[in-house]
Amino acid sequence: MFNPHQFCFAKGRLCLTKLKRMKFPWTILVTAMLMLAVSKGHTNPNPETLHYSYVAEGNVSAEVVATRIAELKLPFEGRNTAQVRSYIRSYLVEGYRGSEDILGRAAIYFPIFEHYLRLYNLPEELKFLPIVESALRPTVHSPVGAAGLWQFTASTARLYGLTVNNQIDERLDPHKSTEAAARMLAALYQQFGDWGLVLAAYNCGPGRVRKAIRSVGKKDYWAVQRSLPRESQRYIPGFIAAAYLMNYHSAHNLTPDYPDYDMLETNTFIITKSLHLGTVARQIGVNYQILRKLNPSFQNGLVSANSKGNFITIPARASQLFRNKYLSLDNNLSIAGHTKSQYTTVAGDNIETLALLFQCKAQDIMSWNNLSTDQLAVNQQLIIFLPQRVVRP
Repeated sequence: MFNPHQFCFAKGRLCLTKLKRMKFPWTILVTAMLMLAVSKGHTNPNPETLHYSYVAEGNVSAEVVATRIAELKLPFEGRNTAQVRSYIRSYLVEGYRGSEDILGRAAIYFPIFEHYLRLYNLPEELKFLPIVESALRPTVHSPVGAAGLWQFTASTARLYGLTVNNQIDERLDPHKSTEAAARMLAALYQQFGDWGLVLAAYNCGPGRVRKAIRSVGKKDYWAVQRSLPRESQRYIPGFIAAAYLMNYHSAHNLTPDYPDYDMLETNTFIITKSLHLGTVARQIGVNYQILRKLNPSFQNGLVSANSKGNFITIPARASQLFRNKYLSLDNNLSIAGHTKSQYTTVAGDNIETLALLFQCKAQDIMSWNNLSTDQLAVNQQLIIFLPQRVVRP
């Protein structure tokens, strides 16, 4: 579980350590100088100190925070407990720089999460779960061997159809790992019927949750919380705090620290052939490290041939060039009475609904785009032939 306390003021701690190592009388001298600086009003205050004061002592009262927690849209009962408030403070105060990084990365990964949660008819608010698990860092590995945005162990990943070997680790693939997580969450909900218990089971395993339910005699997270492992007792409060961060960060003067533009504006393709990201980077004029960050599951940059298809994410500015070089499409294809167009998928799209929308067959869309599967990704570019009667000027 991600701990926002890890973003505490490291520089402050370092300075304090140095002061403790000083010997008398230097400690007294330095302390006196600091007190003098405070008494003069800090004409040039430290921005970090200003931010800390704003959040801790500023315009947001405990009553307002409590009201906001009560108003959060969550798939279970959200309570204003001491643990919840502690995690909120960690996100907003001690770890605010890390939180601004999370807010920026959410622009990359939330559309992907929303896509698969909608496909599996799951609560959209579950998109906050990877904040607790990984702080939205797709390549992070835990000390116990879990990896990726959703922190799958290798055994659980393979159980849900993900490949994990020395060439590819699909736990790090934002698309495939998210679909696997959606399937796992759906299966856990069938067992427990309570989203609080589902999240606890995601963290510590369904066996321990069933044991806690038997000991208490109730199937409710808040009723069994104290019978769960200590980390799982903190898990739901951490989730509530993550939801608070994403909904109310601007009210606490936090702003997203967005990644590079090439990380934000992207298109995703499904490729069955083998290729190397280094070669792709040279041919389409994209920085190799950016391409690696967008496609972290390919351990050595090598994309092996896969009849089921691999997801390849490309900066939007180079997407057309990638399409022309690597997709076996008939660019001269035309259909009488139809106008050729492009469509970029959004969260929740599937090929059947798109076929209804564009008045064609699902097989037509697959044929026009040389797709070997009806699986779609968010931000995937598709060639579409529209009947001319539905084309708008």
